[in-house]
Amino acid sequence: MDMKTPPTAEQVLGMMRTKMGPTMPEWPESLAKLAPDLLVATGMTSAQSVGREESTIPAKYRHLMGVSAALARGHMNCACAQAHMARAAGATRDEILDAVRITRHLAASGVLDVSVDLLRDLAG
Repeated sequence: MDMKTPPTAEQVLGMMRTKMGPTMPEWPESLAKLAPDLLVATGMTSAQSVGREESTIPAKYRHLMGVSAALARGHMNCACAQAHMARAAGATRDEILDAVRITRHLAASGVLDVSVDLLRDLAG
């Protein structure tokens, strides 16, 4: 996406269809009709983060990070789309599974982190 001239909602939809293929969630189509400016803003944010070609982090790893972030937030559609894009960028099945393993560990550790006061009280 050219950052000098904002894309149209149809251009954003086209980019999303191309990149996400069958994993594209339903919301972009609805948003294009209801609030095309919000879809464009979302596309611009994506282009400036996970889709940023100038990034020092290769696309495969940006999408694996996307898988982890989406899983941690409980956003299955986003996780599937990020996994699809990670595969297109060269990630293997095992690399995606490792992202799931790492996310699972960090999410579980987060429960312990927020339990500090409770654990302190139980210790007595």
